[in-house]
Amino acid sequence: MLSTSRFAAFRSSKPLILFTICTAMFSDGFTYGIVTPVIPFLLQDENLLINNNVQLTTSLLIASFSLADFFGAPLCAWYVDRARSRRLPWYFGIVLITTGSLLFGLSNNIAMLMCSRIFHGLSSSILYTVGLAVLVDTIGKDEVGKWMGTAMSCNNIGIIVSPLLGGIVYDKAGKMAVFGIMLGLGAIDIVLRVVMKEQPRDMKVFMKSSNSSGSLTTKEGDEKEKEPHITITALPSTPQSNDTATSANASRTRRLPGILALVRSPRLLAAMFGVFINETIIASLCATLPLFVHSTFDWTALPAGLLFLCIAIPAFGGPLAGALSDRFGARWIAVSGFALTAPILILLRLVQHDSLQQKILLCALLTIAGSTVTLFLAPLGAECSFVAEEASEALGCDLYASSFSLMNCSLASAGLLGPMAAGGLMDSVGWKWMTVAMGCFCAMGIAPCALVTGDKRAVIKKVEDNSTSA
Repeated sequence: MLSTSRFAAFRSSKPLILFTICTAMFSDGFTYGIVTPVIPFLLQDENLLINNNVQLTTSLLIASFSLADFFGAPLCAWYVDRARSRRLPWYFGIVLITTGSLLFGLSNNIAMLMCSRIFHGLSSSILYTVGLAVLVDTIGKDEVGKWMGTAMSCNNIGIIVSPLLGGIVYDKAGKMAVFGIMLGLGAIDIVLRVVMKEQPRDMKVFMKSSNSSGSLTTKEGDEKEKEPHITITALPSTPQSNDTATSANASRTRRLPGILALVRSPRLLAAMFGVFINETIIASLCATLPLFVHSTFDWTALPAGLLFLCIAIPAFGGPLAGALSDRFGARWIAVSGFALTAPILILLRLVQHDSLQQKILLCALLTIAGSTVTLFLAPLGAECSFVAEEASEALGCDLYASSFSLMNCSLASAGLLGPMAAGGLMDSVGWKWMTVAMGCFCAMGIAPCALVTGDKRAVIKKVEDNSTSA
């Protein structure tokens, strides 16, 4: 009996739940990235081309994943936000990713390969949305930034390192070896998810949180005047002090579908744009960097793939960036991330010819960029959670999955548009101006974050400390 109770406690323990979620996030990114370098060679080796066009067929397969991911996330969120348990959709996501991997391994025609990518895209939308929702259910509100940074960094690491491994394994051992890795990772996901037992959701928590939130803002009226609003409607120019106006706004908001209420939040839109910028940068570098170092340094797939470790290793700093945003608020941490990353991306244009100094410069710039990107990825991921918390309290329902599904839509669209835009710029204006464009695009994230990204965590902590001391 004692061993049974210990195992039951282990199943619902916070470390196991967080490890399971981070593994699922890594698996999601890894499954997306490991196939990317394999597809062009696989299509030619097995004669699966459409109209004998490698680029067209490859683009269609990549687009099918991103489109399935984009449209699957809101549908998943609609169900998850209304369900008391996240277990069923998570199992469904695991079934989809396993089915997609099986179709990839058994594919002998383009239709099966296309279905494989669609199933992988749908599973990505489910596992990403449900995983982050379970994470928020599990951790305390003061640790959202830290653990959101950890989970999203795991996803980024999977995306970055998987093309290297996929290319090497396919080159040395063929398609079935790649299939074996995907299936093995899926098996680990299944075992962890079966063992894990998430904490039950209390649907009354939103009403309780709303009441306590109201008492805090009443006691700290002056503080509320000074701090940015967390709102699910248009950001007001002055705080609403009239009870009738506030009641009318709440009534109008409650009539909106949850996901539409979230879209009305400037804070969420700014966070989604920031996440879109991050994914665009990563996807663009994944698409252009191997070709650039091959033409400039005559590097093969192995050193080109190892170069991405310069970006992947600093991603382990995601928890630190998230912890900083938990303590000081997301706004200025995210703004500093954009402000530091933009010039680093522009400086990549200095790498122009083959020499040891140029190779060192490229590695150094990529390492710095990998470090500074985490400064806005983790805080903005947590920001989506904070906006969902505010909206959930106002509407009396759970909107965390809806918020994360919108963030996932941003990631999916960036994964589709980023490589296309970067590849087009490389072909038309070259590496030097492509990096300038990438840096300028990164700088576009500064203004939205500076204007509307909130500091609610810091404000609430200050109020709680004052109440305790009083």
